[in-house]
Amino acid sequence: MTVRETLDFSRRCLGVGARYDMLAELAVREREAGIKPDPEIDAYMKATAVQGQESNIVTDLTLKVLGLDICADMPIGDEMIRGVSGGQRKRVTTG
Repeated sequence: MTVRETLDFSRRCLGVGARYDMLAELAVREREAGIKPDPEIDAYMKATAVQGQESNIVTDLTLKVLGLDICADMPIGDEMIRGVSGGQRKRVTTG
């Protein structure tokens, strides 16, 4: 598995999936209460709720924060297969 696939898998196992239903309910409640959302936060929420993408914006953000965006498509590796460095492997575990 690559670094990106590993973080996507981890995100799915933790239940951080698509939030489309939650976003739809939030939009209805905001409209009823007359709340006008902040444009930047609203755009981020909509981007994270997109369904059907192989890789999510949350995964991309995690890769960038951990400094793993340069090795996102490299395999993790093991004793037999060369992959990312030891420090990068530790950051994947953290992410």
